[in-house]
Amino acid sequence: MIEIALENTYIQSLIIGLILVVVYFKLSRRAKLNEPPLAYYQFPFIGHTWSFLTNCQKLISESREKYGETFSLYVYGQIITVVGKESTYEVLTKHQEFGFKEQLPTNHILNHDISKNHRLIRDFITGKLKYLLSRLQKNIIKAIDIYIGDCAEPRVIHEPSKIISDIIAIPIASIIVGEDCCNHEDLLETFKSVTSSISKFFLVPPILSFKYPWLYQKFVTIPLRFGWSPISKYRKIVISRIKSVVEKRLNDKKRLGDAWVAPLDALQCYLDDPEITPNLDPNNVNYDYIADAIADFIFAALGTTNFSATRTFFDLVKRKQQYWQELYQEAREINKQCNGYELTSDDISKMVKLDSFIKESLRIAKAIIRLPHKCISKPYYTFTNGYQIPYGRVVYLNVVDTHHDEELQGQNPTEFYAYRHDSPATKVERKYLVFGLGKHACPGRSLAVNEMKMLLHNLILKYDIKSETINPIRGSMVFENRKEEFVN
Repeated sequence: MIEIALENTYIQSLIIGLILVVVYFKLSRRAKLNEPPLAYYQFPFIGHTWSFLTNCQKLISESREKYGETFSLYVYGQIITVVGKESTYEVLTKHQEFGFKEQLPTNHILNHDISKNHRLIRDFITGKLKYLLSRLQKNIIKAIDIYIGDCAEPRVIHEPSKIISDIIAIPIASIIVGEDCCNHEDLLETFKSVTSSISKFFLVPPILSFKYPWLYQKFVTIPLRFGWSPISKYRKIVISRIKSVVEKRLNDKKRLGDAWVAPLDALQCYLDDPEITPNLDPNNVNYDYIADAIADFIFAALGTTNFSATRTFFDLVKRKQQYWQELYQEAREINKQCNGYELTSDDISKMVKLDSFIKESLRIAKAIIRLPHKCISKPYYTFTNGYQIPYGRVVYLNVVDTHHDEELQGQNPTEFYAYRHDSPATKVERKYLVFGLGKHACPGRSLAVNEMKMLLHNLILKYDIKSETINPIRGSMVFENRKEEFVN
């Protein structure tokens, strides 16, 4: 028995020794890298996580001041690297070394080819936007009339952010599922709700990541493994509303052939894919794929546009005394030139001051670090500044380092000045990272900015808007019809 125990002890010692050797070689290999400095933290395992969640701005600012523009943090059991303005361009443009990392792993929920869908969204929006402007404008005006309406007497709106969300949903729905479907109330509610439902699914604090990051990924997807999905009820609504439209389109296309005129919407783009609609057979349509692709489109387009439009609207009301009248004069002149008819792309391009206001509002937004990228260069990547990071490291961009830099933004970069910009809000450039840069620049930025411009243009022309509190984000707003005459 003693010999067996002794033998087991030797075996155990050997195993432990081998483990230590492997760990040593891994650590020594990593130690050879000239990694960015790891910011000091007081508590093991927790690292910088609490500060990252509760006061990220202070954490990033103090680390930037102490360690320079490139440094690392220990968050949720993993080391992440943060880069400032000097290295941001490297991360965004070197696509062979860095891959864009989705902040929410929607691939666990949505059953479709996400990369393929994003290419479709990009091609559809960039190629068809000028033909969609009329529909967008018509639906924005309709939505304003529905959710705000005539305000001959002052009307108090207690949740202005919800009103903006409701207005945005209608034009977005019209270009995704088409005019035949976009007026169904349950479908509109789906468009408004699907983004928050997907986001809430991933709000489970990744506590397990402190010790076992891989186990957290398994844990958070357990409901999916048992057939539950946060978008299952939305999927059913979308399919129920598009099914008759899909069947009619496929039958009309087979019957009319080349004489059939395809509707201009994202739904038709999916129907043109033979893998989704083989042989144009209405009984063999992959509806689940279409519904999930639409949910992805909504998640990408509506959530971002809602946030941007709401923030810009609040900034406009907050700074009414400085900018409102000047923006009104610009809107009125454009409205007069087009005789109150639908705005063309040329008319929208004349909204120079409004465009600059939108761009400044998005620049000054309180995003601190964003646009995570994963190092896919093996076995490591070397930055121009000499720092090295291993394969698999997630890199975040310190947006504030760029957006609040005086050299890039001009005088007083932390202050709001609407007319500091000399390029449109849709242009991606090194000093403006709202829509990213390079290969992964937001494909829907033109849609989002043009929709915001048309929305704000119509609100400025039609209403006098006041906030009941100093901070309009947390208060009600009063809408009243404008007293000034203008061409309508």
